[in-house]
Order: sequence, then structure tokens, then C-alpha cells
Amino acid sequence: MTKPTSIRIMLYVSYFKLALFLVMLVSLKYSEISEHMSFYGPFFLLSLLSMVYFIVTINKRKYLLSIVFAFLNFLVAFVNPIQQIASLVIMLLYVLKSTRDYMRGDTRITAASEEQAEESDESGENADSEGGADSADEASEGDKPALSLDKPQAQPKLRKDPEVTVREATAEDANTIYSLMMIAFEEYRTAIPPSSALDETEEGIAQGLQDGTESAAILFEDDMASAMVRFKIEGDTIHFYRLSVVPNRRRRGHARKLVQWIERHAIAKGLNVSRCKVRQSVQNNLVLYQNMGYEIVDQELIVRPEGTLKALTLEKKLGV
Repeated sequence: MTKPTSIRIMLYVSYFKLALFLVMLVSLKYSEISEHMSFYGPFFLLSLLSMVYFIVTINKRKYLLSIVFAFLNFLVAFVNPIQQIASLVIMLLYVLKSTRDYMRGDTRITAASEEQAEESDESGENADSEGGADSADEASEGDKPALSLDKPQAQPKLRKDPEVTVREATAEDANTIYSLMMIAFEEYRTAIPPSSALDETEEGIAQGLQDGTESAAILFEDDMASAMVRFKIEGDTIHFYRLSVVPNRRRRGHARKLVQWIERHAIAKGLNVSRCKVRQSVQNNLVLYQNMGYEIVDQELIVRPEGTLKALTLEKKLGV
């Protein structure tokens, strides 16, 4: 589980306190305190030990023990005002929910990341494509149930361990891709600004697949289309976007499987970089991709009539 910002700040402050402590030890012989070491010595030693054990318990996620050592360090830090303020900062960070969740091993953040990863690109859908798609998979979409937005469709009950497969889409899959995207992105209709995915058309997707300006992959659970991702090849980079997982098929790792498929596809093509974009405000998406090795390389402010958003570009070197 990735350390939240509050935990990282705790550790940074602790390392600062240790460095400051070492500086204090070096300067003791030039200080008036050196004449009273019989009194201050035990407090210096207790402060050092409590800091070291605090760092150890934080890294091992020992919630109660870390609180004990943090409080102890706060009590014995009276010999130095800076140490005391730093200890107070650490104590205050325990109030944050992210700290409590991490220390208690709560994995809901990671689960939510996979659940909401369909909004992986909000601004790059019109990028020009420099590469063509692979030849279509020989499997026929006619053998696969398609989704429909016109009327409710009864979903077959899945087995406990359904067979999950991913294949590249053809132009005939445009309806399935469009339907998956609309269902997944519907929850972002009220976002500010709303997702631009909701403005796309089935005809536009079909045209892109037909002329090779974009490609897509569909994930099936027991032959039921459950998720998809669209992508383009730009130079030595594969750019993926509109990653969509329908709500009743989430929390099964499908977003991760599709990203892994994208990376394997790129490596097979001899590409060096995998790239995507996320809204900065959707932190769960950011966590998912960073957990998979993606790093922020750029950011931009996108202004639309409905509102403004900050988009982050993430990349992963594929080592080809």
C-alpha cells in the first residue's frame, strides 16, 4: 500500500528531528547545557531512542506503538523548542483519516482506484495518431453478447471464478465500446466540468477504428463485455485513454488487467513508453497508475465552458 502524504510528512519530520539531534550533540561541548549533562543526558537519550523506534513502528504500521513513541518524544523534547514543534506536528497528523487508514492497513483506497480508473483520460482524446492498429482478432463479436443503451439488459450471473479474456477490437465492436464507455462515465456527468467522453459518438469511434487512427481492447468475463480501453500509437509511445469498467463489474482488477494488456501490446510493437492522463482531482486514478509504476511528467490547465480542470500526464518506461 502506498504511503499517504501524512505518513510521508511524519517520516520527513522525524528524519529532520534526528538530523537536528545530531547537530545538537556536536554543539553540546560549546553550550552551557554541557555543564548539566547529568540532568539533560537521560532526556537526550530518551528523545533519540523514541525517535528511532517511532520511525520503525511507522514503517511497520504499528499504530498504537507509534502513538506511544510519538507522545513520549513530544514529552522529552522540551530541551529544544524546534524539536517540540516538530513533535507537535507529528501528533497533529495522527488526526487525519489517511494516517489512521494506512496504519490500520485499510486497503479501500487501492480498491477504489481500480473501481474509478475509467476516467484515465479527460483531455487527450483528440490527439493525432502516428501508428496503425494491429490486425483484428479472429474471434467474431457476433459470438459475444453486446451491451445496449436503449433498453435494460439482463446480465447473466457470473461464476465465482469467471474466465477473463482480453482481445483487440475491430470496427464492428464500436457499439460495445461506446456502450461500455457511456455506462462507465455516466457518474461523471455531474462533474465540473463533465467528462468529455459523454460527448463522443458511436459513429466517431467506429470511424477511428475503421481508418486506424485509434484502436481499442475489450475485456470479457465469461464472454460478457465488462471493460474496455482505447489507445493510439504516437511515435515510440502508446497513449491509452477512456479506460472504462461497468459499475457491476468493478473491484475485480479489470482496470489493472487492461493496463497490463496495453503494456504487453506496446512491448510487442517495440514501443518504449506507455502514457495516460488523469484529472488531478481524481486521486484514486492517480494512486492506481502510480502503483503500477507510472510517474507524473507533465501537467496542464484545461479551460472549458463548463469549468476548468488540471490534467496530469503520467508515463511508464517499458524498457524495450
